Amino acid sequence: MKRITARERDGAGLRHILVGAEDELPPHHVWYEGKGYSLYAAEQPKSSWREHSHDCVQVTIGLEPAHVQATWTGSKAAGQRELNGNLVSIIPPGEPHSTLWQRRAILIHLYLGNGLLEEVAKKLGDVPGARLRPVYLVRDLFVEEMGRVLFRECRGGRPAKFFVDGAVGTLVTHLLRAYGAEASAVEAQPGGLGPARERKVREYVERCLEGDLSIHALAGVVGMNPQYFASAFRVTTGFTPHRYVSHRRIARAQQWLAESEQTIAEIAYRCGFKSQGQFTTLFRQFTGMTPGRFRVEKLGE
Repeated sequence: MKRITARERDGAGLRHILVGAEDELPPHHVWYEGKGYSLYAAEQPKSSWREHSHDCVQVTIGLEPAHVQATWTGSKAAGQRELNGNLVSIIPPGEPHSTLWQRRAILIHLYLGNGLLEEVAKKLGDVPGARLRPVYLVRDLFVEEMGRVLFRECRGGRPAKFFVDGAVGTLVTHLLRAYGAEASAVEAQPGGLGPARERKVREYVERCLEGDLSIHALAGVVGMNPQYFASAFRVTTGFTPHRYVSHRRIARAQQWLAESEQTIAEIAYRCGFKSQGQFTTLFRQFTGMTPGRFRVEKLGE
């Protein structure tokens, strides 16, 4: 991973992560500049950022064992919140905020320019606008998993442009749909799964990607009525169970395509797809390329 030098501190993108920082950045971290976005990824030690704001949207993803306190003074009202475990914050431009990371955690900061948000919103056509509302320290399984994907890709110090661009595009799509200024809230609320059930379902999905991951099967894992489970899962994560399972199967397939010599047909079967054709279609929807093309580009790095 790349360490920021004194000369680099004046860079247009790097200033985002340095604004408000009261501690030195860890020696092993990544700073990545993409088209319309910047990305910071690190195993962050205990650290704090005093009150500050940005001229772009900041998306913060903290992964266990995160323990964070956040304070904000913008939007409609001031507030303060503390959370253990995985967390997601979305901070609009000009929103004053401060954070205290009380112990080491995996940290991803994504800085999104308005141009990128408008571009994705225009392509989608089904979102009311390109603005995101402020959200502090909430749970979002999809964003958390995308944070893991980005961190793993950055960890080697040479993230692949096509891979990071695709992951960021997928993440922005979700953010606009779930947290758009006109979208209904996805924050934790009565009727959700709760942390223990959520964790149990997520662990079961990871263990059983090859098997039956229907709504009935997942509901049985936590002893819930399938219809109520589907509703509670969406309240908690912002996604239907089917969409989440598809995402995890594609993520596992990406890992095997890059790291194993299994054939595409074998990977499709082991990830729970009915056929190679179904796998290829869904893989293209999620990544913008076929499994074969993905493997060629990863092996060519």
